[in-house]
Amino acid sequence: GFIALHTAIAGGAGGVLIPEEEFSLTDVVKLLKRGAKRSKLFSIVIVAEGNKMGTVYDIAGKVEEQIDFYDDIKVTVIGHLQRGGSPTSFDRVLASVLGFASIEALLSGKSGVMVGLRNNNVHHTPFKEAIAKDKTLNKELLRMAHILAQ
Repeated sequence: GFIALHTAIAGGAGGVLIPEEEFSLTDVVKLLKRGAKRSKLFSIVIVAEGNKMGTVYDIAGKVEEQIDFYDDIKVTVIGHLQRGGSPTSFDRVLASVLGFASIEALLSGKSGVMVGLRNNNVHHTPFKEAIAKDKTLNKELLRMAHILAQ
């Protein structure tokens, strides 16, 4: 839900459905009704992978059966859309920095590490460490997303 949460805040979404937070079909319909009552002509709901209600298509179909205040529901899978996008200059520089650091790590005998940036410096994190840590969703960001969506 990390990427979905950030996307919801950055994109001004009316709601975000993530696996780290329980939600029901009723919750989704209420969220959309709240927007419609405020004369919103549309609502954007970000749906993360891994939610317990099914695919975004399943959710959209179920919601569409229960609402009549929007003409239609459209689904966009951002992963499909992003594949066709052009990288920014930051993307290109980051890819070059990480690729260069990866090659240097291999040439110096380092293996079993993930190359990344930490505090704007190249950092090598052992795979075991990278996958062992539980990543906790920032609850304050989630609270903020819910408030901004109102």
